[in-house]
Amino acid sequence: MAKPFGEVMVELAEQDPRICGVSCDCWGFIAPLSERFPGRAIEVGIAEQNLIGVAAGLAVRGKIPFALGMNPFVTMRCFEQIRTDLGYGRRNVKVIGAYGSGLMYAGWGCTHHAMEEVALMRLIPGMTVFMPADGYETEQAVRAAAAIEGPCYIALAGGELPGQPPEDQRRFVPGRAVRLREGSVATVMACGPTVVDAIRAGELLAERGLAVTVLDMHTVKPIDRKAVGEAAATTPLIITIEEHTVIGGLGSAVAEILAEAGSATPLRRLGLQDVFAIMSGSHADVKREHGITAEAIVAEVMGRVGA
Repeated sequence: MAKPFGEVMVELAEQDPRICGVSCDCWGFIAPLSERFPGRAIEVGIAEQNLIGVAAGLAVRGKIPFALGMNPFVTMRCFEQIRTDLGYGRRNVKVIGAYGSGLMYAGWGCTHHAMEEVALMRLIPGMTVFMPADGYETEQAVRAAAAIEGPCYIALAGGELPGQPPEDQRRFVPGRAVRLREGSVATVMACGPTVVDAIRAGELLAERGLAVTVLDMHTVKPIDRKAVGEAAATTPLIITIEEHTVIGGLGSAVAEILAEAGSATPLRRLGLQDVFAIMSGSHADVKREHGITAEAIVAEVMGRVGA
């Protein structure tokens, strides 16, 4: 059973005295660390820019800080500090989008949508970007980030992906896509919360006799270039799906690889099509409105492959 973030932090801190936590109104995530090591957990309040400054300072002194904030705010409000203090300064800080990834807080409006989190973090030279799909991948991403020398971004996720083998049989390798289904009709690539949609689409298409490859792209930077190249060489269509603008996220990362390789394989990017999600509704409502669903994937495959 995957361990929650707080428990993993305690384990890491017991193994390495440099591990510490800095919270921006996310104290619940590092409360276990505070209980075990009171001097290694700091709350800065609702002050994202200060969060990054404090974390950068700790890194200068040789610590490995995990800096936690709500996804849209920790990536947007303090982007300059992440760019300059962490990226340019090459600081060993792990930025954690603790809650509110993608369109999760749909009903709260555009201010609380993290529709740019991947694009912004991808822009930072030397930044590793993890978008885990469930609790298992989150735990593994946190452990991997602690071992990586340099800044990382992780959008925390929970729950369990359907149809997966026991956790002791799963494998998480940074920068390596996970193949969840095999097929020759198309390749569907997803990250974070949309991996569930990709899995469901594979099931729906299988009911129609169509087998697609489904890839879990849990590391968006560095992305698995080999997996993208193999998809272009073995399937006639690639579809990316993300709770994010299609500009700068997973779809853009895949498009860049295909363009540089001179690939002629068609690519369809499902996500926010250069618009804000302004409708009022639930998470599921907003996803349906913008075609970020399993059904949208099925429609793309049926339309493009001519089945």
